[in-house]
Amino acid sequence: MLDRSEGRYAVTIRRFEAPDAPRVCEIYYRSVREVGPAKYTQAQLEWWAPKIPDTEKWRKRCLEYVTFVAEDHRSDVVGWIAMREDGYVDMLFCLPEVTGRGVGAALYAAMERAAIERGVKELTAHASAFAESLFKKFGWVVRERETVGEGDAAITRAVMAKALPPSS
Repeated sequence: MLDRSEGRYAVTIRRFEAPDAPRVCEIYYRSVREVGPAKYTQAQLEWWAPKIPDTEKWRKRCLEYVTFVAEDHRSDVVGWIAMREDGYVDMLFCLPEVTGRGVGAALYAAMERAAIERGVKELTAHASAFAESLFKKFGWVVRERETVGEGDAAITRAVMAKALPPSS
């Protein structure tokens, strides 16, 4: 495991490819289950990610969306972000070993550039406590808060947005 105090983690950002799907599913699950306990209860984590997602379903989803992955120097995928064509940022997850090392910021920057190039006027998201703090650094605002799940598994998340400049 990497020491998170080492500074930024060098990555290359590229578009998602179908063979990336198993790794994307693993990153999602590990991120929720291993980073999540810092801000969420066990019941919330079990509701959010009860198991590793179905690879084929997520492959199709990632290919339908504007999806980027972050690769490290070993060509290992360490994070990913997915956005619908309308600017809704659906997912942003990184391996626990690289959390807080600039990987999420690099993925976000690539996604925002892609949105501007496509003429998207506004980005929106339902952000977890982790994504909310990252998005705020990039100028996003919280429009409201909502709760998903029930009972002990209920999670409050932020409905966020950011206006984008026109493409040049």
